[in-house]
Amino acid sequence: FLTPYVAMAYQRGWNRLQSSPHWKPLEKFANDPMRLELGFGTDVNSTGREDIRQICKHLGLNFRCVGDGTQKRIMALKLDIIRERKKAEELALEAPRAVAGFYRGALNALPETEKYRVNALFVQFYGGERAWSLGEAYAPEALQAEEQERKEKRRKTGEEPSDSDSEDMEELLGRFSNVQQGS
Repeated sequence: FLTPYVAMAYQRGWNRLQSSPHWKPLEKFANDPMRLELGFGTDVNSTGREDIRQICKHLGLNFRCVGDGTQKRIMALKLDIIRERKKAEELALEAPRAVAGFYRGALNALPETEKYRVNALFVQFYGGERAWSLGEAYAPEALQAEEQERKEKRRKTGEEPSDSDSEDMEELLGRFSNVQQGS
């Protein structure tokens, strides 16, 4: 009878979490693609650490507590981005030279704020693993639903669904003609 209520005794309400002094720094950290860690000093007590834990869960961040007693600290982390960067680097080392070159070229061409997306896309679409930092829109189920929707649309318009774009390419190439260069 009391067990479910005991488990919820320490759950903070949404308003309580938003009014916490830790909400704004964590929200700013969550929206900053350049930062992967946010440390809080030893001055944060157990109540503050619990607020930080619950805010991290709401914002999709990870956290880690280290130390004991008065030296205990909590740190917010973006482990998905850290893992995906490492995995992308490992994949690039094992990939064919052209693939690795394309990946590195994309990394070099884009600003620092977008590099985490290149890593995540490379891990998901080349490595075949779920890239959690991309969010729900890139979940395999969402991508399959999108593909199914495209196939349904083709059926309604009378187009035959194909596994490749070769027919589309042939149709496009048939629309262009060579132009002779003037002497």
